[in-house]
Amino acid sequence: MAKRRLAAFGAAALLAVGFGAAFLVSASAAEEHDAFCASCHTAPEQTYVDRARQATGGSQPYPDLASAHYGLSAVGGGFRCIACHRGDSTTPNRLATLTLGARDAFIFVTGRADPAIEKARANAPELLNAACVQCHARALLVAGFEDHFHNKLPAAYALWKAGGELTLPASDSSASTSPANSGTLTLYSTSVVCTDCHRAHVHVDGAELQQYLDIRATVYPACVTCHREADHGPLELTAP
Repeated sequence: MAKRRLAAFGAAALLAVGFGAAFLVSASAAEEHDAFCASCHTAPEQTYVDRARQATGGSQPYPDLASAHYGLSAVGGGFRCIACHRGDSTTPNRLATLTLGARDAFIFVTGRADPAIEKARANAPELLNAACVQCHARALLVAGFEDHFHNKLPAAYALWKAGGELTLPASDSSASTSPANSGTLTLYSTSVVCTDCHRAHVHVDGAELQQYLDIRATVYPACVTCHREADHGPLELTAP
């Protein structure tokens, strides 16, 4: 009798694992399509998808950073929501993405979604930051003060420690005096990440003229936060 129960339990466990694996594969395949992602979200996400479609169709200026990604990549094969929302595709990030997807589905079913279009705060910023770093690693490893808002980030230090090479800024024609020659970066303790300055789904009139950065509302506060946490740099910044 005990053997039968053990066999039944083992069969049930294998069946559960099989269903779980099938679900993970199916969900991973489905989330490659924006229509699937938007199907169980509300007005904000549908607005983002509509903006992306207009950008892909050639409508300019792009209303936000996310749609700019769609518009600029349309010729090269297109862009997808999940490109930013799954992090760097490592196993921990994939599990976090699927967990977040299940959470979002629950929020949708229970009718508790946030209807605000212009979100001031990102959910799971660590996933978004990992995706940013994966595609824009070169921007983090440009040496010199002109890129200090990138190369002072912990993500830049991690890339450098993993073997990433510093490059010269475009304005520096003197390799002999460039900080890149030192071959080092300093680790600063700051909570500032990519999305503190680069907000993908926030529309600001004229933002396309300054690389979709809202200098007054997002960038300067992020600068002050980083300076305060690193205990270095000015704590008062005013827009020109």
